[in-house]
Amino acid sequence: MTGLRIALVGAPDLSDVHHARRALAALAPDAHIIELPHGAVPTADLDGVWILRAPAGHPGSVHDPTISWALHHGLPVVGPLADDEGGARPARDFLTAAGTTWSSDRPAGTAGDTTIRSGGSPFAVLSVLPLAAEAGIHPAAVGFVEAARHHAGRRHTPAIATGGTLAPFADDLPRSYVHQMRTARYRWWRPVLALVAGIGTFVTLMLMLSLLWFVLDPSTLESTSTADIDPAEPVTMLISNLMLAALIPATLVATRIGHWRPMGKVWSVAGRIRWGWLTRASLVTTLLWGTYLALAWVLSGEQPTARPDHWGWLLLITVLTTPLQAAGEEVAFRGGIMQGVGAWISRPVLALVVSTVLSAATFALAHTSLDPWVLLDLAGMAAACCYLTWRTGGLEAAIVLHIVNNMVITIGLTLLGGIQDAYVTDQTTSTVGTAGLSVLATAIMTAVLLWLARRSGIAPRAFGAPALSAEAPAAQR
Repeated sequence: MTGLRIALVGAPDLSDVHHARRALAALAPDAHIIELPHGAVPTADLDGVWILRAPAGHPGSVHDPTISWALHHGLPVVGPLADDEGGARPARDFLTAAGTTWSSDRPAGTAGDTTIRSGGSPFAVLSVLPLAAEAGIHPAAVGFVEAARHHAGRRHTPAIATGGTLAPFADDLPRSYVHQMRTARYRWWRPVLALVAGIGTFVTLMLMLSLLWFVLDPSTLESTSTADIDPAEPVTMLISNLMLAALIPATLVATRIGHWRPMGKVWSVAGRIRWGWLTRASLVTTLLWGTYLALAWVLSGEQPTARPDHWGWLLLITVLTTPLQAAGEEVAFRGGIMQGVGAWISRPVLALVVSTVLSAATFALAHTSLDPWVLLDLAGMAAACCYLTWRTGGLEAAIVLHIVNNMVITIGLTLLGGIQDAYVTDQTTSTVGTAGLSVLATAIMTAVLLWLARRSGIAPRAFGAPALSAEAPAAQR
């Protein structure tokens, strides 16, 4: 058979097949499309191979035979790289292979590989970004069709009708953390749907944990108000921490169902937790913030008192669940709010300002104390965490600061006595001096973490500039 012949390699029931066929209909209306299963070896009469992402559960190596055959025969090929949803190999597998011909398209001075190409082939491009979607077509798809025509010996390319379907795909653009949900699929109602999905998930988990609470401690049913509940009781501490930890799955579900984005985008612009950066931030924060809290306790003139009953259980529960509790608050009050508000506001700086105000207000009021100096202290911590998230492009630094703060206070007061003072309640008060010192210390700790982030390549060196997803520094860290 003569004419342009292009293979679509993938399951015929995938949505990607529909998008790819529409793209090829616009770019090459005269092409004959042949559908092949994942892992298939193409035939020699083809002019190009378009590989689709494999469904979840398939190994990343499923495309290896197809890619190898295409490269060996000089056949134009485009396909996926692994992202949060899997279905392909990550870029590093190609870039670090012995004798590799693959190289990254990333600009000099940036990090992260969203698109790679092979210099040993007329046209071979793999990308973590969709090659075709409702909003448009990736530039690599255009180049692929031109290369396929050249392979077929057709020098004349028919005119292509321009229009919205050929606009650059919106997710190709760099975007800050606050705009991770403002992509091609954004609609004004998506943040509302995300909020409903998140609240529904959280309420469901709260009910389940409440039942567990009543089973473990039936006396809770006799309490007539929250004042009757002792937060230093082991069961109460356990359930309280798990309830706040439930904010993590609630926010992740909201992201996936409401915004229809990968859950990993809540953690960072790289789409995952950057463990290397989190570890470095943890070491520095534990040393500096832990020292500050210890000195603040000593200078306050407090004296050790009797340890609470079951203090061993309290330490164990603190170590096992307080990191989840603190992370839950950051994922919801920073991640969910910043990205939800950012989806509505097109200007990133304005989105940062509005979401920071909302995050600080809700975070401070959620602790129930209406004392102005307590509110100032809590709002200062929230604002610092928002700025850290903006500059580093992820929640890691904010989570670390929150975890270290809660862990040091809870463990310290468990061992030294006064564990009740570790919790902010509606009876908690403070002073202007205490709040002012706390805000100043938070600002200094924030500056240190930003300095570390710049040295680590996580945050841009330009003052106030956000880390962007296209730079994706976390992809390698």
